[in-house]
Amino acid sequence: MSVLLTGATGFIGQAVLTALVAAGYRVTALVDDQDDADQVRAAGADPFLASEEDTRTISELALESDGVIHTATSRADDADFIAAVMPGLLTSDKPFVYTSSLWTYGSGLDLTEESPAAPPAAVAWMDETARRLLSDDSEGMRVVVVAPGIVYGHGQGIPRRFVDDLDRSGQEPVLPSIGDGSQHWATVHIDDLADLYVRIIGAESHQNDVYIAASEADETVAELAAAAASAAGATVRAESAEETAERLGAALAGVLLLDQHAHADRARDRLGWRTTRPALRDELRAGYLDVPGDPLLGSPA
Repeated sequence: MSVLLTGATGFIGQAVLTALVAAGYRVTALVDDQDDADQVRAAGADPFLASEEDTRTISELALESDGVIHTATSRADDADFIAAVMPGLLTSDKPFVYTSSLWTYGSGLDLTEESPAAPPAAVAWMDETARRLLSDDSEGMRVVVVAPGIVYGHGQGIPRRFVDDLDRSGQEPVLPSIGDGSQHWATVHIDDLADLYVRIIGAESHQNDVYIAASEADETVAELAAAAASAAGATVRAESAEETAERLGAALAGVLLLDQHAHADRARDRLGWRTTRPALRDELRAGYLDVPGDPLLGSPA
């Protein structure tokens, strides 16, 4: 089977590419330049150098594939890319897998796919795109939306902020929390998330649907910050929401201050998906600090 993949050099896309190749899929990865082409070729994929605005070639690639996985979601480029792949997938059972975010549900401690959307401003565009895809406007294209919690693993993702925001200017290191730390983060390990994409693409049939991707870990930001601080011999300094917004910017603070816990029962019941990797708190405590990473990799916003 073959898959057309976007974002293959990003945090999520790299993991999905690795999991697809390991599962025996032939992957065509859309890339922007020769360096990215070399990277995905080394990972076992066939690179395709084209812009996402090239409707003819993207449509043909979608038609030749058994499904499309779009991890490089973008406010600026999604409309053009969706218009490009749609002709190749219409009236077929080939899935178009769109990467959204659990953030689009807003705060809630018992979130499921049936929960009402309440997106902060930073991800409102993502919710609008997913809704449009799942509506009749998709003209018969099979659409599967994946809504992951905060993605972590291998020292990368948003949780890397617990490493790189460490302040060592004083007599002892201090780690600023994100808000007062009372909010919960729904999280998912990148390797567990990649496994979900493989299960979705390999399903026998597809219907327009949403899958939340989150573990059942019930972790507050205060607990996560304490785990990261213990690994660094630091103390945690709580912030007000206003202080966090000033430090991180209003858009990022608006999603990181959400109080979320979610259930992924649909993925477990329908696809047999299970989260098996260590919880974020355990990874932070065990030395997330020792793994190089980019603090914003993995952010779907």
